[in-house]
Amino acid sequence: MALCLTLNFGMLAFFKFGAFVFPTWGVIMITGVSFYTFQAAGYLIDVYKGKEAPEKNPFKTALFLSFFPQLIQGPISRHADIARDLFAGHGWDWDRSRSGMQRIIWGYFMKLVVANYADPIVNTVFAGYRDFGGVIIIFAVLVYGIQIYADFAGGISIALGIAEIVGVKLPENFRQPLFANSLADFWRRWHITLGTWLRDYFFYSVALSRPIGKLGRLTRKIFGNSVGKMIPVFIATFCVYIVVGVWHSTGRHLPVFGLLNGVLISASLIAEPVMVKLRAKTGIDGTRSGVGRVFAILRTFAILGILRYFVRAGSPMEALRMLRYTLFNLHINELWNGTLLNLGVDIADYVILVAGIIVLRARDLITERGTDCSQMLNEARPIVQFAVMLAAFSSIIVFGFYSGRALSATFIYAGF
Repeated sequence: MALCLTLNFGMLAFFKFGAFVFPTWGVIMITGVSFYTFQAAGYLIDVYKGKEAPEKNPFKTALFLSFFPQLIQGPISRHADIARDLFAGHGWDWDRSRSGMQRIIWGYFMKLVVANYADPIVNTVFAGYRDFGGVIIIFAVLVYGIQIYADFAGGISIALGIAEIVGVKLPENFRQPLFANSLADFWRRWHITLGTWLRDYFFYSVALSRPIGKLGRLTRKIFGNSVGKMIPVFIATFCVYIVVGVWHSTGRHLPVFGLLNGVLISASLIAEPVMVKLRAKTGIDGTRSGVGRVFAILRTFAILGILRYFVRAGSPMEALRMLRYTLFNLHINELWNGTLLNLGVDIADYVILVAGIIVLRARDLITERGTDCSQMLNEARPIVQFAVMLAAFSSIIVFGFYSGRALSATFIYAGF
């Protein structure tokens, strides 16, 4: 197992960071390499620990590792969860096909009508941020947050829809992340299969390891049980988000994004006892509905906005320069002096983008409140189903393909 994991993660490290470490070698980036590497590693660990029987048919193993819908950008599946569907025979099923097509159309809507219309704004501002004031940079960062969500979740929706049509149920990868009330809650909602993979195969391995156990016992003796028992959790959490940063990094980026996430989330774990008392005294709780939750969602969105400087900028130093430029060159008048029309989009594009975002947020809100949108559509009258699907399909054709936006249809997360 050690040899196989070393080879797997060694190749992953080489393809992700080879061009950075060996710039003269001409190392290329393999599309989606992180996804199937993690999937293979999880299978190896499960077999080694006896949780999964080893598959003796190499073609079945190859099918599990290279099942085409999830190959480019996930989700990261477990062998035990999808093997039965993969290896069973499946005939055509109307309900399954209808549900899968709904997912596919929704995924293309997110990608072509939301993410691709946001793309020129993000590219223009990040490529030449010194040509704009801080308020435009903030606007572009917020748009980037919407873009990366629509791009990644849209691609996953297409993958899940294709898999459902052929009879394979892949794991869900998103749960309305824009409604997260904390940074930790965001990561429980965003790229769920990566989070559960890191929890099961990395977090527990670190937290329950012998050296961390000894350190935990020592700190309990020195600082008491309440503080000492948090040390293993703190260290394991910090390590997980370092890995998250490395996973999201390429040769041009250091894992600063993961480091900052680790610091903030670890600090929130330490401060949690104080926050519990504060919430009890003020009556404001970000986990419940009301003003407190709205504030928590907006606060989380703002924190993520700052962190996304380090994801999208060319380097950590460039991100810091952008942050400094944002703070000291605000130029609020650029919101109404015509600058917004110099970002690679026109008024019609803005109308389409805003309409797409409204539809996206409305669907997430309905789902967040406990209603399954697909089930609600399936239970509607046939004429309503037809009208909704026709409107969605037409918007993809007219605003996506016909407009030429489909030309920039490369998925962002395929690069990871």
